[in-house]
Amino acid sequence: MAKDTFQKMKPILANRNISMTTKIRVIKTYVGSVLLYGSGCWTMNKEIEKKLEAVEMWFIRKLMRISWTDKESNGVVLKEANLERSIIKTIRQKQLQFLGHISRRKDLEHLAVTGKIEGKRSRGRQRITFIESLKSWAISKGSNNNFMRLTENRFEWKDMIANVCSRQGT
Repeated sequence: MAKDTFQKMKPILANRNISMTTKIRVIKTYVGSVLLYGSGCWTMNKEIEKKLEAVEMWFIRKLMRISWTDKESNGVVLKEANLERSIIKTIRQKQLQFLGHISRRKDLEHLAVTGKIEGKRSRGRQRITFIESLKSWAISKGSNNNFMRLTENRFEWKDMIANVCSRQGT
């Protein structure tokens, strides 16, 4: 759906009179909102991250008019466009904000997200949970282990989100 939205924006994005920064802002607002709809509650894995980064690079390559047959690496394309990959950071920021909101409400959603609902678990390797996915990502970015305790204080939680999401890398 995001690629369809991108194609619908083709008259604006192909116009040579519009600056590259404006085109990037158009993509982030119109196309990005379609792509990231509901991403605040996704459970991310490596496969999904690769697909999202691939579509992000597809958008940038189309904007820069660089075909995949030109054999230019993604690093060269990003440097030429003066951009960095940001889609995973954006998704993780939305997820952390959603987690803080849910954790402070102490409602049914909180029970579902924290996994404290009684019952049997299925056989085999367990799927990664929403919180485990976020916790491993945030700790790899330098956050502390008091992950769920920080959600209680809104201001500390916002500071932690800002610090984690401002670090380099994805």
